[in-house]
Amino acid sequence: MKTLLLVLVGLAAAHDATAACSEKRSRDPSYIELSVPEGATRPAAVGDFSFVTDDTTVDELIAKVGPPDASQGTRKIRLIWCFADSTEVWVDTPDRVIIETVRHKGREIFKRRKK
Repeated sequence: MKTLLLVLVGLAAAHDATAACSEKRSRDPSYIELSVPEGATRPAAVGDFSFVTDDTTVDELIAKVGPPDASQGTRKIRLIWCFADSTEVWVDTPDRVIIETVRHKGREIFKRRKK
């Protein structure tokens, strides 16, 4: 019974997280809500993104924290991970390979060094 309750709470939190994302951006035509596969790895907190370095690719990031909840943009792509507290982690990439920046609540967690 406890397991069922925990699963239901987890599903409700995941649904709330994606709903909060889509409500903020409902008028942006470049916003695309993505389908996250059932059972996919999900980030537990912002700290899950702290491993990103200049050598980390978008594929490596997704393999570690799971797929994003949404994407936004046309020339520069912003991948968005939503949390139940209505905050988001933004990962900006020009080509879906290189990670330029990682942001949370407007604060930079990572910024790629210029080469």
